[in-house]
Amino acid sequence: MKIAILWLLRVYAYLFTLALCIFLLAVAFFGTGGGGSSIKLGMLPWEGAALLRAIIALGAIGILLTAFAVAGFARWLFPLWSLMILILMVRGFFLSNYSFADASQFKFAVWLTAGALIAFLGSLSLFGRQRKTMKR
Repeated sequence: MKIAILWLLRVYAYLFTLALCIFLLAVAFFGTGGGGSSIKLGMLPWEGAALLRAIIALGAIGILLTAFAVAGFARWLFPLWSLMILILMVRGFFLSNYSFADASQFKFAVWLTAGALIAFLGSLSLFGRQRKTMKR
């Protein structure tokens, strides 16, 4: 039972990170039509062209680190990446002067941050003991 829950949390962490990174890359792709200056993400610490470069880098690095974790290569980087996502969300939404237009946007930010927290906790399962396979 415990192994199944840890496995589900790990899969959730992979899917959450992939969805977030694909979203970032899509925002960057559609934002390049206006030269990058049309993108405004007030919860992130960058603006203009630097924001465009940052979300492309964040999206690409996130997909790469998720693929590495799934493949079993440099798995320890994935929990660090998940922690960075969580810190960016908490800092950007709640510890900055970012303002929400209404209560529904605030609720969405809370749920998104809670999802990032669960993904981080799920990513910690990568630090568990690996089963040794017997050679035949």
